[in-house]
Amino acid sequence: MKKLLTSGALAIAVTGCTSIQVNNSEGFQPQKIKQICVITNPKVTIDGFDQSVARSFARYKINARFYPENSKPAFCETTMNYTALRSWDFVTYMSYAKFTLMNEGRIVSEAEFALKGKGGLALNKWRSTDTKIDELVDQLVGQRKPS
Repeated sequence: MKKLLTSGALAIAVTGCTSIQVNNSEGFQPQKIKQICVITNPKVTIDGFDQSVARSFARYKINARFYPENSKPAFCETTMNYTALRSWDFVTYMSYAKFTLMNEGRIVSEAEFALKGKGGLALNKWRSTDTKIDELVDQLVGQRKPS
């Protein structure tokens, strides 16, 4: 019985700690996006974050171009703002990220990744930043399959 309770507690601690919230506006058509202008957030200090974002969008044949903070790129139909946080537990890991897609100045899609309680005892909190960003981008563009 003691082993069963310990196993159950461990299973609860390891699962159910990741939350991805998505809000796509009505009429949002991600399949039409070919390029996204990403406004760089200098407060995000996660190594390789911008490269992970670009690689993840490239899976959908979407070119992500990065522009400095406070930029207003003239020829960008779709722009993205983001924020992300890292936490520490023996090593650093991404514990939160939010991507906001705007089309012609209007929010068309938002996706938020959060580790509840910064991941607690869950072992999946140490998954790679690439894996977490892929999950977020998949949700952001409506889970269409990368080709």
